[in-house]
Amino acid sequence: MSGLKRKLSFRSAQVYDFHQRSTASSSVAEDHQPVTVDEEEERPERKRRRTDSVEEESSLFFFDRRGSPGQAEEVQDQTAVPLYERENQQNILSRYEIGKMLGKGGFGAVYEGTRLEDGLEVAIKFAKKNRNTRRINIPGHPTPLPLEVGLLILVSQDAKVPHIIEMLEWQEQIDQYIMVLERPSLCQDLGNYVHRFGGTLAEDLAWLVMWQATNAADMCCRRGVFHRDIKLNNLLINSETLEVKLIDFGCGDLMRESGHTKVLPPPPPPPEYKMEGRYHGKPATVWSLGVLLFVMVCGRYPETNDLLAIGRGKWFQPGLSDECCLLIGSLLQQNPSWRIELDEILNHSWFAKFH
Repeated sequence: MSGLKRKLSFRSAQVYDFHQRSTASSSVAEDHQPVTVDEEEERPERKRRRTDSVEEESSLFFFDRRGSPGQAEEVQDQTAVPLYERENQQNILSRYEIGKMLGKGGFGAVYEGTRLEDGLEVAIKFAKKNRNTRRINIPGHPTPLPLEVGLLILVSQDAKVPHIIEMLEWQEQIDQYIMVLERPSLCQDLGNYVHRFGGTLAEDLAWLVMWQATNAADMCCRRGVFHRDIKLNNLLINSETLEVKLIDFGCGDLMRESGHTKVLPPPPPPPEYKMEGRYHGKPATVWSLGVLLFVMVCGRYPETNDLLAIGRGKWFQPGLSDECCLLIGSLLQQNPSWRIELDEILNHSWFAKFH
């Protein structure tokens, strides 16, 4: 394990200072408190490419780390949302060269990108807008933001989190919003990485991934953000440093004391959703981390027999340590009140085993 720990060397991501580029002044307060959540020019020598779907922008926003005390809340009336317009600002894509597509889904598409100013490699996400696009109010921002953008701002508001992907800047256009995200070198999604190892990871490597994923999930919840879709394909891993980053907040939400009822994406949702049609952010996050660990070390999703054995305290997997089996049992309890608390996971004996 000492070799893995030496291999894992976290480096600070390069951050773009948008306030040096923006001509608009900012009235956001310099100091801020943790956000609480209510319930409900141009370089001619570089070739440039743009996607055909990009239209003239109607509104432009820049990511601002600074905030002010207050609450984040969802905007219910989508038809009454005004757009905050800034004049004399370039289309965001004029600062980047667009490369090949990295992924595509119902949300839109993600492309490789290179910042023309300094050659920084980024990922550029084009997210479609429609009449049901959810928006939230974020303290320090003059108008409601698309939910995914707002969640990324919230998780990075106090300080950058090494295990969560960083949004460098963003822009809203007529039919879409564009997010420029960091693109760590030598990274691939964890699903592909695990496949390279025959579908499972050695326990010490799974330990290292789990430690980082748990830190990311815990920080999301502490900052009022429910990621809701923690799984192999939403974690990037650097094949050399073994650094892990949580990505894709498109299915996320604000944490709500009243719980959540939205249909969850796969993998298997927590049992309370199937039984009651409602779930709460922290216990559901613990469940998703349990499914993640189970898949990494077992090479499959937990089945009914596994969950029944876990409920009886009889589950084990040949080749796994007792501590690992016990942690899986603590994470995948069917009754959410019996699951280990999110902020206690890293104190489990399994994490001390490889420390």
